[in-house]
Amino acid sequence: KVTAAFDLPTSAALAEVSILSSFESRLMQLENSIIPVHKKTENLQRLQENVDRTLSCMDHVISYYHVAKDTDRIIREGPTGRLDEYLACIAKIQKAVEYFQDNNPDSPELNTVKARFEKGKELLEAEFRNLLTRYSKPVPPILILDAISVDEELEVPEEVVLEHLPEAVLQDIICIAGWLVEYGRNQDFMNVYFQIRSNQLDRSIKGLKEHFRKTSASSGVPYSPAVQTKRKDTPTKKVPKRPGQRRLREFPFHPLTVQPHESSSCSLITPSAASSSRSL
Repeated sequence: KVTAAFDLPTSAALAEVSILSSFESRLMQLENSIIPVHKKTENLQRLQENVDRTLSCMDHVISYYHVAKDTDRIIREGPTGRLDEYLACIAKIQKAVEYFQDNNPDSPELNTVKARFEKGKELLEAEFRNLLTRYSKPVPPILILDAISVDEELEVPEEVVLEHLPEAVLQDIICIAGWLVEYGRNQDFMNVYFQIRSNQLDRSIKGLKEHFRKTSASSGVPYSPAVQTKRKDTPTKKVPKRPGQRRLREFPFHPLTVQPHESSSCSLITPSAASSSRSL
């Protein structure tokens, strides 16, 4: 009986070992069958990713072949009123030019996008000229006198703002000029700016000369509306003598003389009026 009692746990242990061995054997069989499936799944996923990348690259490449057609309408209509959209189209064209130059320099598409890029650049230069021509105006003589005059009764002189160009137009001109400097491959637009702005400077100086001529026989100098309003609001103060008025009295018979310079379109003050120009 004692021997039988000792044999019982041994039999149970042997049964457990047999069960565990069977379980281990089945687990190994399952693992051997699952691992190949898992590897195949990984390979399929990798293939799928490669296919997606390939399709994406193909779409990207194909898009370069459609750039000329997609940007044709915007380039033909020009940048007026939609400068940001126009510059974005030119950026697409430029990327297409770079792609074909690097990958297919003999393709006819390269010539097409190059021609479209040059057309876009020409229209940008034309817009630059048109904005300057349309919005550049000579400065009125009264504003020039106000800018150089000082009110002796004011502790802090009032600053006279001369708006040569509207702010929105100025920002467009700056944007176009920046693009032309970086991608335009020439500096012709700077000559355009010089010619137009120097012409307006010449007109401003001639207008000031004409203003001096008309007021040289008068004892007073007209003020701008802003100065007149300020003086009416302070009737108890002593009216200060303005530098412009003193200049007219000191030089009644020597109005500002302007002659064109030989080498530029800007006008210069002649030596006969040097003393008047120094006071300005």
